[in-house]
Amino acid sequence: MVITLAAATSVCGTSAAIATGAAAKCKKDDLSIAISISIIFTILMMVFEPMIIRACGMNQLMGGALIGGTVDSTGAVVLAGNALGPEAEQAAVLVKSIQNILIGFIAFFVAIFFATRVENSGAQKVGAGEIWKRFPKFIIGFFVASLLASFLFQPVFGGDQVSAINKVLDQYKNWCFVLAFTSIGLDTNFKEIAKQMQGGKVLWLYIVGQIFNIALTLFAVWFLLSGVVFKVPVLDLFK
Repeated sequence: MVITLAAATSVCGTSAAIATGAAAKCKKDDLSIAISISIIFTILMMVFEPMIIRACGMNQLMGGALIGGTVDSTGAVVLAGNALGPEAEQAAVLVKSIQNILIGFIAFFVAIFFATRVENSGAQKVGAGEIWKRFPKFIIGFFVASLLASFLFQPVFGGDQVSAINKVLDQYKNWCFVLAFTSIGLDTNFKEIAKQMQGGKVLWLYIVGQIFNIALTLFAVWFLLSGVVFKVPVLDLFK
């Protein structure tokens, strides 16, 4: 549960939790806890983080990058960034997209670590088949689709056509998410979850981890985008 919750906090929320949970053979109840906590705090941060950033006088570039690095869900990142402005939205999406790419690498190494170190009794050697069994297969589809979009569809059909295709596919994606989360909800037992919260320790784990995440991201945003150390990049909002 710890590695699943950590992945949800540091990468991209529910998608990272599902991928990492599969790689670590996380219990269904533990996965439900991680997803539930992530969704609750994602909603809170999506609403209040843009307000706090605006109140602090942070510019759109820095504010968007902070949102992209700290709000768990990609959809929530887009909405929160848009609340600050177009530059903030683009910066937030860029940072979150880079984080999303990490899902595959994290899931792969988590599968190797748990298969060879955590759950391996040493009686037999762990083969590639066990790693493949643990590895979430949708990650492969993610990378294949990304490569095709970047190096085939975009150059051949152009950005506008690809965006139109994505709008159609988004409808199917949303229905798949609805079905997936409905299935998780039907399999969620709140009585068992309450027992596994261990007096609120799991919740405090997420809060402490998220505070550390925000502090570290804020320092990185200041270091890279404030103009004190490096030249401030200019985003092309019309691409």
